[in-house]
Amino acid sequence: MSPMRRLLSEYSDLARTLSPWNFARLLKETALNAPSILKTRTLTKLDAAMSMDMVIRFGDSRLVVPLRRMDQILAAVRDNPSFGNVREMYARNCYLRHLNVTPPLRAVLDLGANRGMFSLLALVHLRAEIAVGVEPVRLYDQVFQVLMEANHRPMQRGPRYGKLIGSPSTERSKSDKYVSISSIMREQSIERFNLVKIDIEGGEKDLFSEPDWLDSVDNVTMELHPQFAGDLSLIPAGLEKHGFTYRLMDQEGGTAGIDSAMFLVASRSGGVSQ
Repeated sequence: MSPMRRLLSEYSDLARTLSPWNFARLLKETALNAPSILKTRTLTKLDAAMSMDMVIRFGDSRLVVPLRRMDQILAAVRDNPSFGNVREMYARNCYLRHLNVTPPLRAVLDLGANRGMFSLLALVHLRAEIAVGVEPVRLYDQVFQVLMEANHRPMQRGPRYGKLIGSPSTERSKSDKYVSISSIMREQSIERFNLVKIDIEGGEKDLFSEPDWLDSVDNVTMELHPQFAGDLSLIPAGLEKHGFTYRLMDQEGGTAGIDSAMFLVASRSGGVSQ
């Protein structure tokens, strides 16, 4: 897909996601920041200009996203503006676009939870009873609390672990830094996860090196990072062994191989869509 076609597609998605006022503001800021966008080939300056409180339309759900307050908290570590997450997660719907998951869900696991924007999506749109987040950067806990308060969700429904996710073997050897899925299930009294979202920037290989946790999961959606983890062929092998069908995709949603794919969706109940 050419850069222009991709931009038009993204703005079409944003028109469905943002309120008319916010979308008009987006068009204005795009025009004002066009020189920077063309020079840097990034939308960072535009995302910063869109750091404002907004209500997001996601299907028949409404999510309150206080971007201004979120970015104020993250300014201490000079993190990227949070509107970029709105574009990717809510407008492009990168995690659920090719996965049919029918609400309500009992339990969702958000690995690499970051700000908690997917956890919020699980609680509001998928009507999950609980969305467990795993995120080692503790500053994001403050951002998630702001999100939960803005959407009137109690923090008990979004417990978070301030560790890295790892295999049981890694947890046993480095329990101060890692937690395994089996430990989370035991501690949270969860028998199975209806959906697991994974974005752990290189930790995929260790997680799938002991894939028995897949027996307690219905659906998986993940962003892949072969540039950090190397050969990830053990992921499709593990999914096949544990009864999943899956689809590997490039950034635009086209079919890709494991060596070049950016996203993967998998289901044991026929939830993978084209």
